[in-house]
Amino acid sequence: MAEAEIDDREDLTGLYDLAIPIGMPLSVIQDLVDKFELDPVRRNAKVGILDGETEEREILVLRGDLDTVKAAEKYMFEALDRRISRWEKNDRSDRYREMYDKNAEKRMHMVKERIEERKDEEISF
Repeated sequence: MAEAEIDDREDLTGLYDLAIPIGMPLSVIQDLVDKFELDPVRRNAKVGILDGETEEREILVLRGDLDTVKAAEKYMFEALDRRISRWEKNDRSDRYREMYDKNAEKRMHMVKERIEERKDEEISF
């Protein structure tokens, strides 16, 4: 991904910012930059924290014309919804569990073999 530049308050006429929520997967951000040709920029913004309080923080925004930013925003939330639905399906953890179980059998077999080898070594002394 292109390095985010710091907002230098140049003439921003006709440009709009798409604020990237904290926790947005990097792959989605990369897709937005690549597919929509938006410029990653860091800028200061008031961010809501607890109990209606706000504080000034540096955030990542993707900058471009209005139509492009709107299309990118739509894409960003659809991509996030797809990602969340995959997480909810739990396919990944099922695959990892299956791999773990398969490897656990192999590890158990190896341990048993080593125990037998040690018994044989002890007997030979």
